[in-house]
Amino acid sequence: MFGGLFVTASMLGMLRDFIEKNQITAPECLQAMERYSPTSRLALDEWSQLLHMIALRHPRPALGLAIGACVAPKHVGIIGYMALSCNTVGEALLRYARYQRLVYDGNPGSIMADGDAIEIRWGVERGTPGPLVDETAIALFISYVRFLVEEPLRPLLVTFVNPPPADLKPYTDFFGCPVHFADTVTRVRFPISSMTRELRQRDPALMDLLSQQAEALLVALPAADSFYDRLRSSIVRCVHDGIPDLPAVAGLMAMSTRTLQRRLQEKDLEFNRVLDKIRSELAQRYLADKHLSFTDIALLLGYSEQSAFTRAFKRWFGVTPRDFKRGIGR
Repeated sequence: MFGGLFVTASMLGMLRDFIEKNQITAPECLQAMERYSPTSRLALDEWSQLLHMIALRHPRPALGLAIGACVAPKHVGIIGYMALSCNTVGEALLRYARYQRLVYDGNPGSIMADGDAIEIRWGVERGTPGPLVDETAIALFISYVRFLVEEPLRPLLVTFVNPPPADLKPYTDFFGCPVHFADTVTRVRFPISSMTRELRQRDPALMDLLSQQAEALLVALPAADSFYDRLRSSIVRCVHDGIPDLPAVAGLMAMSTRTLQRRLQEKDLEFNRVLDKIRSELAQRYLADKHLSFTDIALLLGYSEQSAFTRAFKRWFGVTPRDFKRGIGR
């Protein structure tokens, strides 16, 4: 029904925690979840079926809200830990928008400013999975954002594309704001002033999980001076942001594209070769981490598709990432 749409299997931990917390007897659901490793992905249809298995064993209004409230960093994979490496809510939301596909590869999300508000919205281009799936997704998103900050963060508005439920109160109580249904898109709107709020559990050291770039990039570049330091850190940041091109790197280095090109020529360097070298070094480090899937690594290296990463990796090393990883495990 929803071909090509996926959810990270790490979110199955959230379902297990919910089942245990509520003492639900659902052996068929637990057995179905055993088929997946933490780094695999499951089709959205299968995710929906698991949610509805729980609903049959534990019928209650607004079930998706209760399930989503159980979310923890370990349940959303690498994107959860990436958020903990940010300084502010705004940074975390931008990183979420960039890496959403690591958690939920369904309808793409977008962030836009609208007056005094910031709105995250998801369209229906790739289908509508239904109330239980949607409510679980938005509830875990809001719950995780709240987990990041000291004081409760209330949205200004939440909307769903699904028909309205019989009772709106559980939704307005949970989100703490007006909740509308039968909208054209799913949306969450926050006051723009909340974007500068600092995260209570921020931990920049967690960026080591993503890159450990200081050591890796000493190998990637031929020498060490202030230009190389700035170049490598700017390239890594642009790679993680999904825009590893010359203008973006030049902007981070506070110089024009032409000036950066001239500086590279003075050092007898070609930008694409430096970028390739950095990506290949980081790819080897990522592949050694059992918590990262091939899709995770592709997006962390700035590729829009896993297939593009696979082609690049074969060009670098002559083998596929999967064969390389098998070699590490021997």
